[in-house]
Amino acid sequence: MAGRYKVVAGTEHAEDSASQTAGAHEVSSDDSLLTEVLDACPVSLTDAEKQIWQDDVTEYARIGRFKKHYVRFFSEYCVLVARMERTRTFLDDEANGWKYTTEGRNGEQHKTRPEASQYNDDWRKLNSLINQIGGSPATDQ
Repeated sequence: MAGRYKVVAGTEHAEDSASQTAGAHEVSSDDSLLTEVLDACPVSLTDAEKQIWQDDVTEYARIGRFKKHYVRFFSEYCVLVARMERTRTFLDDEANGWKYTTEGRNGEQHKTRPEASQYNDDWRKLNSLINQIGGSPATDQ
């Protein structure tokens, strides 16, 4: 496996099968690892966050980036992605938009919604999390 992350015992096949299937969602032959990841999903996550756990964290486990003591880290990742998806849906709605207009003593002013600032802050956090777990093309080299 290329990059700064060592191959975890039992996941050597993940890179080979991933390159052969070209992104197909096949379950690896090490079902116990995936079961362990799904069982480690915190009960405090919402349904949307649990879906992100099933989709994303299991993929990280297949490439050897998940360990049991990373549960809190990955749960924060799921919370952040779910919040970003909700915020993006809200901001993309034409009734809300990314900006709003106010009328005051200085005339008409166009302002950015606070949700847009929160989304931008969440993006910075997500970018940091992804880089720490090796989930971007730059960290996967």
